[in-house]
Amino acid sequence: MMVAIGGGGAYCLLAAGTIWLTSDGRGHAALWLADAVVLALLLNHRRVKWPALLIAGWLGNLVANWVMRGWAPVLPCYGAINMAQVLFAALMLSRRMRAGGLLADARMLGHFVLWAGLVAPFFGALAGACLTSLAFGEAFWLQFQRWFLSNGLGLLVLTPFAQGLFAGDLFREWRVSAREQAIRAGLMLLMAAVSYGVFFVSPIPLLFLPFVPLLLIAFRTGRLGAQSGVMIVAVIGALATLWGHGPLPATSDNPGFQVFALQVYLLCLSLTTLPVAAVVGSRADTLADLYQRKESLKLVMANAVDVLLDFDATGRCQSAHGATEGLLGLSADALAGVPVMALDPDRSRLLGHAWARALASDQVQHVEIMPPGQPGTTAEIAFKAVRGEQSVLLGVVATIRDISDRKARELALAQAAETDGLTGIANRAGFERQLTHRMAAYADGPLTLALIDVDRFKGVNDSFGHQVGDMVLQEIAHRLKLGTRPDDLVGRLGGDEFVILFACGPSAARMACERIAAAIARTPVHDDSGTAVLCSISCGLAAHHPGQTPVDLVREADSALYAAKREGRNRVRTAA
Repeated sequence: MMVAIGGGGAYCLLAAGTIWLTSDGRGHAALWLADAVVLALLLNHRRVKWPALLIAGWLGNLVANWVMRGWAPVLPCYGAINMAQVLFAALMLSRRMRAGGLLADARMLGHFVLWAGLVAPFFGALAGACLTSLAFGEAFWLQFQRWFLSNGLGLLVLTPFAQGLFAGDLFREWRVSAREQAIRAGLMLLMAAVSYGVFFVSPIPLLFLPFVPLLLIAFRTGRLGAQSGVMIVAVIGALATLWGHGPLPATSDNPGFQVFALQVYLLCLSLTTLPVAAVVGSRADTLADLYQRKESLKLVMANAVDVLLDFDATGRCQSAHGATEGLLGLSADALAGVPVMALDPDRSRLLGHAWARALASDQVQHVEIMPPGQPGTTAEIAFKAVRGEQSVLLGVVATIRDISDRKARELALAQAAETDGLTGIANRAGFERQLTHRMAAYADGPLTLALIDVDRFKGVNDSFGHQVGDMVLQEIAHRLKLGTRPDDLVGRLGGDEFVILFACGPSAARMACERIAAAIARTPVHDDSGTAVLCSISCGLAAHHPGQTPVDLVREADSALYAAKREGRNRVRTAA
């Protein structure tokens, strides 16, 4: 409803202004832009909304004519004729409409010129001229010619711009790199400067000059930029002509003829540049589609696709193909518009890192997820950025495959090979693998490594025997697990050497180690048959820095551990 009201208001204002500037109050106006507003709205909305838009346009036409001409019984008929020709043009064009709008390609432009610029105004002119001749006694042929040219010119000049404006395409077109935005803004400023010079400054007619920057804009930015350029010329030219400046007022003292001559000039300008813009835009669309298909095909062949997803540059799914319900628990339609992080909210951090790496490079980035809609399923996502001309990011394609069976086998083998048989925590091999993996996954995130030694553990074995010593190690491993979070990794490197990889910064990690050390020192780690064993631990911490290798990180933590031992043991030290 708000769209219809806004459209009717815009129609009324444009119609009233046109009648005031270019009509004697009885005959047809020399320029009729208002119909372009309704045609653009019809083409941008579903047919169920067309009746409201047409009624709003008819009311806008009626009010404008009533206010500017005074009431006459024929006024409702004028609005009906205008809406009929707009409806006819919309019906003919909507069946052929495609992505890119009225200027999608040369063929679509041809249909637009035929139906909106020729056929619809022709039939409207027949009816309108007959009505004007009967009501006001005006010459039929003169009124037919004026209606046909004014309506056809208005539809051709304004409809593409209005359609792009109402659809938001004009704003989306500027979502490019800062450098490209600066170039486009410079071209628009050049267009405005040249137009101002031609219509306000130059003492001689130089109407050919705006063609030069307008063609540059068409080749650089395509269809929407060319429409914007035409509108810049139209606004500056209309203001200059209205205020009596420029080459057109010099040709005649008749304001109606001046505006009409301006629109003929704009028509020539449009028919010169818009075909170029249509071809350029069609070429860009074809290249973008080619890049998308090429990358999709490469990814399909390389990864044996079970599910294929297409994302836009913001990370929202545009389309889904394959066994989406079986793997993700969602239909292809339900996935439309879903953000990439929703594929596994619990691992959004890992997903975010893989997504960022895919956007920053041309390499395929892999990450494992557990889809929330399919408990027990493990899947692997492969991200690949799709880029067009000038490395402009077009979107991201992703393949998803079910790796649950493979993962189960890998986990079983890894658990046997990477678990410490005495304590049940990660052994040296398992911890080193996890350390390398997490340092790569958290390249820019906080990680802190803690190396831990049981103070004077040899004395425990010598005094109480190896069996008690093993139980002490088991209890210490248990207390280390109790003192850490699920995201932290606890391991045993061998003997009485333990290690913790904290998923946090050094300050929080140090506080955790100090609590663990205090708890171990305060309570016996073994108390059986009157035999109480007290122990303490020494800890050395090192924070992970970008670009650091696992060997470097372990070396720094080891230096801090030796510092703790030199200072008397039972303490925590952080590497400088």
